Amino acid sequence: MNLNSQAYNIILKKIINTTYKPGQKISEKDLVKELNIGRTPVREAILRLRQEGLVAAIPQSGTYVTKIDLQVAADARFVRESIETRIIREAASASDELAINKLNTIIANQKFFTKQRQFENFFSEDEAFHHEFYKMADRQKVWDWLQTINMQLNRFRMLRLTIEELPWEGLIQEHIAILRAVKNHEPDEAQRLLTKHLNLMLDEENDLLRAFPNYFTNIPQNK
Repeated sequence: MNLNSQAYNIILKKIINTTYKPGQKISEKDLVKELNIGRTPVREAILRLRQEGLVAAIPQSGTYVTKIDLQVAADARFVRESIETRIIREAASASDELAINKLNTIIANQKFFTKQRQFENFFSEDEAFHHEFYKMADRQKVWDWLQTINMQLNRFRMLRLTIEELPWEGLIQEHIAILRAVKNHEPDEAQRLLTKHLNLMLDEENDLLRAFPNYFTNIPQNK
């Protein structure tokens, strides 16, 4: 991995996992020192993140991490649901013992990270769980494309895991139910359960708005 990509991936991860919080000012000079990477790779990373809407430059003020755009996140969730409910049907038809074992391992990891309250690792395993269905359906390129539009949604999803009262265990139980339907080759049930699972964002949006009122933009009028 070249230095440009390395700088980009590190800064992106810190934005997604809220190490760099929405609205926080960041400077090229501080990033160079913190990441121990040259000025040019950091500058290129910031430019790329600006193009992706994750940072914004304000004249005579500086560069800031953008707030989480709820409309963009909601649109990404809509696209993901539209696609993934088709993917899960294909996965339920194509599931085999090896894939099921991988999914069981992911769930076991999630249980461990829940006990440790390691929300970043839990999030990574959550991504791995859903990614596995795209692999089962031989739709890797679809997954790769979704990652390009999922950034605001992933920021929302990561942030929600930092709220102690949100039920991590409930997410795991939903994963177990989805896995059971896929293992039993039940596409209708798998699709129903996945739709409910992906709609959690709608149920938890108000909780996040109350907990982090200054982290969001483009908030629906009825919120």
